[in-house]
Amino acid sequence: MRLKSIASGLLILLLPLGLFLTGYWDQPRQVETVQVERGDLSLLIRVTGEVINDRRVELTALVDGQVIGVDAGVGDRVSAGQILAKMDNRAAAANRQRAEAFVQQHAVLRKEADLRYQRLSKLVAKGAVTEEQLEDAQLEWQAATAVWQVAKAELLLTEVAQEWQVIRAPFDAVVVKKSTEMGQWVEAGTPLFSLVALDGWQIEAHVDAVDSGRIKLGQPIELKSDAFPGREWHSEVSWIGPNVEQEQERRLNTFKVRLDPGEAAPALLLGQQVDLEILVAQRQAVLKLPFTALKEDQERFQVGMIEAGLLSYREVALGLQGDSHVELLSGIREGDKVVLLESAKLESGIAVQEATEQ
Repeated sequence: MRLKSIASGLLILLLPLGLFLTGYWDQPRQVETVQVERGDLSLLIRVTGEVINDRRVELTALVDGQVIGVDAGVGDRVSAGQILAKMDNRAAAANRQRAEAFVQQHAVLRKEADLRYQRLSKLVAKGAVTEEQLEDAQLEWQAATAVWQVAKAELLLTEVAQEWQVIRAPFDAVVVKKSTEMGQWVEAGTPLFSLVALDGWQIEAHVDAVDSGRIKLGQPIELKSDAFPGREWHSEVSWIGPNVEQEQERRLNTFKVRLDPGEAAPALLLGQQVDLEILVAQRQAVLKLPFTALKEDQERFQVGMIEAGLLSYREVALGLQGDSHVELLSGIREGDKVVLLESAKLESGIAVQEATEQ
């Protein structure tokens, strides 16, 4: 009798619970929805670039000697022809003075030979000298002329040697490295300065090789830099690398693109990193949805719709894919409400209800 009472009590307790669970599972599932809207859509490729300049040169000592003056340091902007350093040129100056003296000496000897030849030319017509004597005078003048020309060439060599004692900037540049000090003895070929041209600065970026078919010359680029918060400026693709490079460490295949910093660029430094957004494609006034509203099924895409309180899927055709939204070409209309799927796996035919805002 007691067991019967206990069983009756349990039945009374479980009956409401069963009714509650049955009612719970019959309740439609609350889902978030989003409306198909019309708007602009862009496809961007985001990469990090670096400020570079191919026009750079390393200046070295051209002769052995001692550095007696250094007139430029790292960070200095220098003009073409500006003196950066000087070497002890006393020996070169003395050689030049001696060469100048030789030129003067042989110029006199050449002049004397010329005058003698001119006098004999007049006398041979009068029969005062023989043709043989005139020919000898002509040969003497030619020999003196040859020696005089050799002396002038040697003078040019001493001038070059003296000029080599002075280190000059070959073009307008900024000094990025200095490897010498006053009083240092250097040999020919010793590095002294590294220069980078003031013009020709570019930004270079490595782009994933899978995007090689999307990048075109002239595509607009938006640039940003952490060094200049809140500042944005624009440029365009000006050069595309001809080959794919393999980055073994990251196992990536990339190709290079370059662009001018742009007229509105801030004061960027060589080697500074810049964030780039390359505008690959753009559509205006297209139907679009967020990716979280799409379901992929064997390379086909579907969206979930609420029809008569049940979830049903409709196949759609996609167009341009942006960062967060995708273009819809067919299968849906503007203003339609679509279920946000996100990570939820909602089966077709289940009861659903649009969640209301609290």
